[in-house]
Amino acid sequence: MILVFGGTTEGKQVAKTLDKLDLSYYYSTKTQVDYTGQGTPIFGEMTSTLLESFCLTNNITIIINASHPFAIQLHQTIAKLSLPIPLIRYQRKFSTRVSHRLVSHIDSFEEAINLFHTNNYQSLLALSGVQTIIKLKSYWKTHPTWFRILDRDSSRAIALEANFPKTHLLFGYPQSKKEEIKLFEKIAPDVILTKESGNNGKLEEKIQAALHLKIPIVILKKPEISNRYLCIDTTDELTKLVT
Repeated sequence: MILVFGGTTEGKQVAKTLDKLDLSYYYSTKTQVDYTGQGTPIFGEMTSTLLESFCLTNNITIIINASHPFAIQLHQTIAKLSLPIPLIRYQRKFSTRVSHRLVSHIDSFEEAINLFHTNNYQSLLALSGVQTIIKLKSYWKTHPTWFRILDRDSSRAIALEANFPKTHLLFGYPQSKKEEIKLFEKIAPDVILTKESGNNGKLEEKIQAALHLKIPIVILKKPEISNRYLCIDTTDELTKLVT
């Protein structure tokens, strides 16, 4: 039996591949999602203890981690599994990092905030996700900041708990360069913050839109992945590993 961690475009690709191969699997997500594959959907946060117990109880022989690049806690929880189970990291494709005076790559939110202050940026458009609202609180408490988040109740609840102003919430997904330009022109921030979310996260479109308007863009680098994982990014590679 295979255990897939999904909830992403990559997760859907994995599920579709396993369905074509007629393989049995569990499809795990942190929250309940619309899932139409042939696997058994499960949801809820997995601790190390729960994961190990689930694998033993359900005779899991392979784990495929196709979760978001920034699901750091989940990546680490899976990597620490003591059972001798192959761990496959099915990851999205990433473009070469852009080298430009208006593009900065940073390692942490603390570094981002320091950069904002050093360069005297007075306003921010954050495309880094609802979970990062609390991480940037020391900045947005004193500077106009807008967050683009997913249009769902769970995201609103997180923003509400952080006491972030509702009037500065934007709802939606990453868009084309043309659509991002429209948003950036409307908000006109001093700086834009996003994550190194790869091609599926339309990082290139965000960068090009920012450069078109000559707005500095700060990019949080994707986290390093444990060497316990066998990392792949094509369905052909995945097929060879599971058959």
